[in-house]
Amino acid sequence: MSEMSTLSSVMRRPGTYDVYAPSGPIGIVVDTSKHGPCVHSLKSTSPMLGLISPGDLIVALDGEDTRKMTAAALTRLMARKSRHRERKITLFS
Repeated sequence: MSEMSTLSSVMRRPGTYDVYAPSGPIGIVVDTSKHGPCVHSLKSTSPMLGLISPGDLIVALDGEDTRKMTAAALTRLMARKSRHRERKITLFS
């Protein structure tokens, strides 16, 4: 990925899309749904504003399927990866 990907970038595909989150906190609130973890809201300071929308399902993190995870399990996984240069989050809208 280019230097631009350390900021946030989006590559859209039909139904799913990928965002690249920078290291550190990404400022999203996640809920557990019957389809997997979904975005509840974004904090006003989130680097993901305009890239992720409330209601989107988080279906993978760095290629790891997250559809059967609870919001708490996904949050722990994201926290473990928070020092990575970037994280690829795959969402379904």
